[in-house]
Amino acid sequence: MIRLRIVSTLVLAGAATMAGAQSYPSRPVTMVVPFAVGSSTDIMTRLVAKGLNERLKTTHFIVDNKPGANGTIASDYVAKAKPDGYTLLVGTGTTHTQMPWMMKSLPYDPVRDFEPVAGIGGVPLAVVVAADSPIRSIEEFRRTVASSPGKYAYGTAFGMSTVCSENIKRGFSLDLVQVPYKSSPQATTDLIGGRVVMMCSDFNTLMGPIRNGQLRALAVTTDKRNAQLPDVPSLAESIPGFPEMRSWVGVFAPKGTPAEVTQLLAPAILAVTDSADVQKALSPNGFERLTASGPTLTAFVQSELLRWEKLIKQAGIERE
Repeated sequence: MIRLRIVSTLVLAGAATMAGAQSYPSRPVTMVVPFAVGSSTDIMTRLVAKGLNERLKTTHFIVDNKPGANGTIASDYVAKAKPDGYTLLVGTGTTHTQMPWMMKSLPYDPVRDFEPVAGIGGVPLAVVVAADSPIRSIEEFRRTVASSPGKYAYGTAFGMSTVCSENIKRGFSLDLVQVPYKSSPQATTDLIGGRVVMMCSDFNTLMGPIRNGQLRALAVTTDKRNAQLPDVPSLAESIPGFPEMRSWVGVFAPKGTPAEVTQLLAPAILAVTDSADVQKALSPNGFERLTASGPTLTAFVQSELLRWEKLIKQAGIERE
């Protein structure tokens, strides 16, 4: 009789779990973006949220921007949220593989504190100056900054941007000051306005101002020239061995979120990133899908953690 009761309880619990998954989402699902409105991560997240609403026939997927501290405020918030599938983090290379090596004390663990859901994708980075700058090439940038040590500053708003710029500093032996910003759009505005001389940022943020004639691209971070900017050299052409850098974005849930929820979301997210709407919007910016999900997304994060530990040490960046 006791065994029968246990089996009955398990069957009922399983039925309840399946019923819960089938009704998900029954209320708003907040996709927390760790950067400001208009940032690359924000642009991709809003496309994915729209696609999920259409694909799952709901209006519950919403975007909430919580910028600050290079994405760690939002990441910590989601890590400590109730693991019920209604609070998701759109994590990035910055939040999950760079800040662990750039902060002395990170309030969350990028692997242990999250359930991996699915990748979204990413874009290359470019080194840019204002369109009205007299600097017209990466070599002119090197000569200009080298001629006045400590005079010039670069803007940065996320981890990979900082690592890129610091590798340029080291590769060219430059004395260049860092000016941190809360968001890429803010940094871009100051670059156009002449408050900083250079920025290394992602194509999603930069391609609009480049096409509009507000910014000039000097180099790209792909190992070869990029099809979107075919006349712009790779940084590796000027700094031999400069590492390839591409941003990446993925969806994560708090640890303990039911597998039924993450397994429902993962194929839906991957289908959205493969949709014509997303490809049309992002392909002109060099977008490439990140098709990892579940354990393969965890393995990707772990491999990127090891890669960026080396790159950050190589750039001479110390934990703050």
